[in-house]
Amino acid sequence: MSKKVRTLLRVSSKQQLHEGDIPVQRAEAEQYIARQSDWVFDKEYIEKAVSAYKNSVEDREVLQKILADARAGEFNILLAYMSDRIGRQEEYSFYVAALNQLGIEVWTIKDGQLKTREHTDKLLNFIRFWQNEGESRKTSMRVKDARREMVKAGKFPGGRAPYGYKLVPSGMVNNHGRLLKKLEIVEKDAAVVKKIYDLAILKGMGYEKISRTLNDEGILSAAGSKWKPAAIAGILKNPIYMGVYAINKRGGAEGTRRMDRREWIYSEKQIPELVIIPKSAWEKAQEIREERIRKLNTSKEQSLKLYEDQYKVPFTTRGKLALMGLVYCGYCGKKLKNGSYCNHWTVKSGKKKVSFTGRYICPNQCMERKSYGQDYLESIVFQVAAACIKQLKGIDFFEDLEGMRQQEKAGFKRELKQIEKQIQNLNLDLKTLEEKIPEAIRGEYYFSAEKLSELIKEKADCVDKLKEREKEVRSKAARAENHNDKLKNSLEMKPDLGITFESADTQTKRMLLFYMIDQVIVKDDDVKIKLKIGFEDFIHETPGFAVPEQGL
Repeated sequence: MSKKVRTLLRVSSKQQLHEGDIPVQRAEAEQYIARQSDWVFDKEYIEKAVSAYKNSVEDREVLQKILADARAGEFNILLAYMSDRIGRQEEYSFYVAALNQLGIEVWTIKDGQLKTREHTDKLLNFIRFWQNEGESRKTSMRVKDARREMVKAGKFPGGRAPYGYKLVPSGMVNNHGRLLKKLEIVEKDAAVVKKIYDLAILKGMGYEKISRTLNDEGILSAAGSKWKPAAIAGILKNPIYMGVYAINKRGGAEGTRRMDRREWIYSEKQIPELVIIPKSAWEKAQEIREERIRKLNTSKEQSLKLYEDQYKVPFTTRGKLALMGLVYCGYCGKKLKNGSYCNHWTVKSGKKKVSFTGRYICPNQCMERKSYGQDYLESIVFQVAAACIKQLKGIDFFEDLEGMRQQEKAGFKRELKQIEKQIQNLNLDLKTLEEKIPEAIRGEYYFSAEKLSELIKEKADCVDKLKEREKEVRSKAARAENHNDKLKNSLEMKPDLGITFESADTQTKRMLLFYMIDQVIVKDDDVKIKLKIGFEDFIHETPGFAVPEQGL
């Protein structure tokens, strides 16, 4: 009986594609299938420019499609060129195991069949994908090192041309036979870059004002559209305009942290043919930009201290609006946003004062009504909420609360069970690896004793991290249980729930409001409150409130 074979073709970058295709892997797969007497090609899965190192199994749609087709019993064998075409992380060994459990044989042209029947098979698969991950790390390091050396030598490291330049052939070819490119100034756009720096240095304009000035003058961006502040910021920060390449601009986990410009890696020499802005002008633009940031941060710190000294609570407008997430504009239907602000002034004695003005604003800025004062809106909702709570005395108020508590506990229990299972599997892996130490020392094992020791250490570190996470989850569960107990005790101790609500702090009020209310719809002086508790379709209307003029 013949077996249906499906192939997986993948390359991690567009540069590896040949006219948008992967013909080499396809040809190898066709020849390999032809040599097997009972194999019949059925279908091809293809991933163009998808990294198997940066993406997990869940992130790769093709792998999820393969798994779904396997569950449906549509094929018998999955064939890839090498194991690294399937994945470059340790977790991919579990993906192979999942396919095997569904009765799918996983084969590679270079490594043969990837089995998971025996414990040693699972270990070898794990080691194989672990090696793939290591190779990816090494490749990534080599690429970074190569780009670093190119930048230092004043060569274009790749990517798109910044505004003011275009890419042209450099006349050089890389090790893969590809023609390298270099930057060349576009004089028309370079004149705009000079104007941007003049506006920043001579006029003292910020990103937004510069973009507005260019748009008012009809000057279009590289995309042929209006300028945006972010594009102006990118031009004012890029050292290429003074004839210097730079990399290492971001660091931290997955490059999320912007590095200080003093930590960037620059070209060792200025490249005269790329200079649009003198070095002194670029440095001046950075000084202005950084000084402005320092002043903003200082002002924020002073406001924070001033508010904390006066009110003895952390400065956070987010925590002072009890209806955030519940209140909607009755004209456009959009959820109202936080539009609060602080006023600062100094009295004759020299003492500084600050006052907080809370308000809710419509994101669409509806002409009928754009904003609502905090005191006005919350007083209406609080008044109705307190009255409604009093009316709900006959309802089992704690039934839903207990349901929420049980749901929350089940979530923590699920997470703890997953962690315990991961720790158990890692401990089994550790036991297996430790049993192989004598063979590794004698040189009879797949890995040397040093590499086996490294793998054992990695597994042990993973166990330690999971145990720390387990402690955090247990602590979080205990805090949640304690908080729910306090809330329940508070409600039980005060049978007059209206008084409980009116005397509660903002955080407690918000919790009670979310428990009770589905939506607050405000339309000028008409406020509608849709309740959850016991009244799925109940709408309480509160018309006729006078709208105070101040603070709106």
